[in-house]
Amino acid sequence: MYKKIKDFFTRNLHWKALSILMSIGMWFIVMNINNPTEIKTYPLSISVLNEEKLKENNLVVLNLEELKNQKAEIKIKGSRTTLDELNKRYNKDNIKLTLDLEQFLSYKIGDEPLQTTINLKPTIPNIQYPNNNFEIVSFYPITYDITIDKVITIPKKIHPKTTGEIKSGYIASDPELSSEYIQVSGPKSVVDKIQVIYAEIDISNQTSTIKQEVELFAYDKDGNKINGLQFNMNTVEIKVPISVEGVLNISEPKLVGQLPEGYIVNSVTYSPKNVEVIGSTSNLKKLTKITLPEINITGLTQSTEFTSDITQILKQYNLKLKNNNSGKVKINVDIRKAKTKVLNIPTNKISIMGYNDKFFIDMPEEISINITGDDNIIDNINQDLIKCNIDVSGLDVGEHNVKINVDTPEGIKLVSQPYINISISEQEEVTYSEEDTTESIEETSESTSETTTIEETTEQIETTTSTN
Repeated sequence: MYKKIKDFFTRNLHWKALSILMSIGMWFIVMNINNPTEIKTYPLSISVLNEEKLKENNLVVLNLEELKNQKAEIKIKGSRTTLDELNKRYNKDNIKLTLDLEQFLSYKIGDEPLQTTINLKPTIPNIQYPNNNFEIVSFYPITYDITIDKVITIPKKIHPKTTGEIKSGYIASDPELSSEYIQVSGPKSVVDKIQVIYAEIDISNQTSTIKQEVELFAYDKDGNKINGLQFNMNTVEIKVPISVEGVLNISEPKLVGQLPEGYIVNSVTYSPKNVEVIGSTSNLKKLTKITLPEINITGLTQSTEFTSDITQILKQYNLKLKNNNSGKVKINVDIRKAKTKVLNIPTNKISIMGYNDKFFIDMPEEISINITGDDNIIDNINQDLIKCNIDVSGLDVGEHNVKINVDTPEGIKLVSQPYINISISEQEEVTYSEEDTTESIEETSESTSETTTIEETTEQIETTTSTN
């Protein structure tokens, strides 16, 4: 049995092969002569017509990209030869399922998008071929739901936004934009969702001013990025000044002018006495303190508050106040009605500075100083509250008119500067002879003896009184 099967497949192979080829050829001849009818499926994408016309009329299909990506197919029935002709590339590319957007130009779109169902139209090429007998059996999808909206263009404010942490010891000032507004175009329903448009820049570990072009992004109220919008510019330049911080002291303002007679400046107070500023290191070194402008008090008879703006001073050195604090310094000049009083100061209360014990200083027993101040204070002032001193350093023998330095309590001022006339002379040297020394000793002895007698007499009297 095995031998018979082997012989069948191994003998007369060329005749057997020829028989197979002839059979296939006969089959093709029969099939072409009969030209049977078949149904063929053609997968394709939906073609969109007149999209530009829709844009020109400020209309847009919101789900157009979804429509273009929708899978579609057409089933065509025809003879084998016709279908073979359709399969050729230049014919196959013309088998389409189309949507003509021109039909929506007459639609009235309100404030809300319009949702509608449209019919898709199949098209096939008109080929010139013998026995051209083919037809569309079916296609998918037959209809499609689309959403149409009108396109609007509006201006929107750009908000700068920094991300990351600045390097320790440095300050990032408010970002500056090359443009504050941008024109936004898109479907109204999408544009209406815009909550904010950000220009973001990363300032992580920066130590100097940074400037760069950044992209713009729109976000909705939930912080989600919005796509499908067009901007009239793709980027904007953003600048973030980076600077160091420092503290500047404010010096007390100088008073100029004269008050009316009978009035005095009791005190000058101001606030703040220092401010925190930011700027470059070099500029901070140039300005070590802030000197306030002079204040003219001419003619004032009551306490007055003045305001000085230091921002212009800072601006000259390219410095700014930290955290946008107010640059106003308030100065209060306390003016009160004055009362005068004359105090007589004993000269033994005057301290002498630079005294030389080789000299003798002769001065009056007392001096007079004229003071002025608030009624409530000056009435309680006495000589014990006034401290005076003179400096005789470098003065030689002779007559001198010396300035008296007077230290007065707070709220008390001198009406005029007091001076004192002093006389400086050399100390006299005393010489003792032997006789003078003996006489002095005898006088001392007599004096001692007399004292002893007086003491004894006193004791006797006390004893007699006690006995009685």
